[in-house]
Amino acid sequence: MTLIAVLALVLLQASSTTPRDARSWLAEAQQFFQKQDWEKTRHAARQALAIDPRLGDAEVLLGLVATVQSRAADAESHFRKAAGLQPANPRVHAYLGSTYLQLKRLPEARRSFDEVLRLDPNNLSARYNLGLIALLENKPAEALPFFERVHAADPKDVPALIGVLESQLLLKRTQPAVSSLGKLGALLEPRDPRLLQAATMLALHGENAAAIPILEKVHQALPESRDVGYNLALAYLGSSQFDKAAGVLQPLLSGPGAADAFNLLGEIEGKRGRAPEAVNALRRAAELDPANEDYRFDLATSLLQVYGGETALPAFEACARDFPNSWRVRLGVGSASYLAGKYLEATRALLEAIRLQPTAKEAYNLLGHAYESASSLQPEIVRAFEAYLRHKPADPWAYYHYGTILYLRSQSEGVDAGVEAKEHLRQALALDPEFAEAYVQLAMIAETDEEAVKALERAVQLKPRLASARYRLALAYQRLGQGDKARTEMDLFRKLRSESDAAERRRLLQSLSEQKK
Repeated sequence: MTLIAVLALVLLQASSTTPRDARSWLAEAQQFFQKQDWEKTRHAARQALAIDPRLGDAEVLLGLVATVQSRAADAESHFRKAAGLQPANPRVHAYLGSTYLQLKRLPEARRSFDEVLRLDPNNLSARYNLGLIALLENKPAEALPFFERVHAADPKDVPALIGVLESQLLLKRTQPAVSSLGKLGALLEPRDPRLLQAATMLALHGENAAAIPILEKVHQALPESRDVGYNLALAYLGSSQFDKAAGVLQPLLSGPGAADAFNLLGEIEGKRGRAPEAVNALRRAAELDPANEDYRFDLATSLLQVYGGETALPAFEACARDFPNSWRVRLGVGSASYLAGKYLEATRALLEAIRLQPTAKEAYNLLGHAYESASSLQPEIVRAFEAYLRHKPADPWAYYHYGTILYLRSQSEGVDAGVEAKEHLRQALALDPEFAEAYVQLAMIAETDEEAVKALERAVQLKPRLASARYRLALAYQRLGQGDKARTEMDLFRKLRSESDAAERRRLLQSLSEQKK
């Protein structure tokens, strides 16, 4: 049944107390509405209201016409007047609630639908809309009972079942969500787009194993659908079925949307350990759509991962010229420059990144590492950390780096900042009691070797493969005359040194690849 037909069915008849001329105009307005002649409907309804301003049905008609013509603000005005004239009419409150929902005025929409339920406790549409409002307010626990009540009353109500599924996923109720998807699979034909929507929803929440059979079913019914093929490839990727994911993508590598398919193929090839093929696929995506920042960023990041900073830097710099307001591209320039050993260039790019995005956490982490090698820009780095910590006082790495910077300044400039440095390092540990690197730095500031050894032993207890902790502990043991312990720690340091550098590089690359637009 069409929307117009539904609206026509619920129009109310004029009150018997209405003056005769007003009833005639209202009847004429209703006839024009059924014929979808909106202008004549409006004219007749307005004539009715001119004679009898208390005629709520005429306000309803005007509200419905405004709804059909996408004039939500006008519709709200008419339905609000109608609700004042007919406060006991649940349908009028339902119209008003739907209009508020369209206008995204959620508290008012909720009040309207609550009133519908007060007047008509069995109104399933109002329950569904209250569930929808709760979801829009990110309250899945509140939404779920509304959807479940509608589904229990009508097990074939697909929108309600989709609401149940979405609420369950947000609440991380995996098994009930899988069951809900099964029910949708039994209700819907494979070609129904709502089935793809539901299966994709499950996959996006990480439940690929449950989503794949449904997606395969839809793909079999709609082999020509690019959306279906792409979402199935995503699900295969999420379940580590890389060969299947690549196979599904092959037909999508030409025609509209090919750039998106190549970009995803690049990620798949990377997971398959085929680095050159990953770069080639990402390069093809960027060539097909050079105005897409995501494709360009992914290509440059892949070049950094596979070939290093010198190779990736030109790609990031070209991206920065084309996307001058992108903080993550500046982060990419900074990361590539840092890994290429160009610390001043890295610092300039990172300072620009935080100018564009003052809360870019990874940029501050790299700035902390680059501080010693960027002497001419050190005052700017200090000011950047001071501003960041005023606005983000819960970042342990920022306290660690700023504490380290204060210590380095006290060493190079003769400034007595040791106490303040310790305070920041201890704040880092207060936020993260297992922060091994902070213990290492505290050991460097320690006033006695015994104090340093205690901090370093705690660091290696927390992170046994932390090379810097092993090295500092070896030196501390040596100063205390504990030669055997010192030799043991130095041997461990030599074994871990290259591994530690590689681990730091992997962490940086992983953090960069996770940056979203």
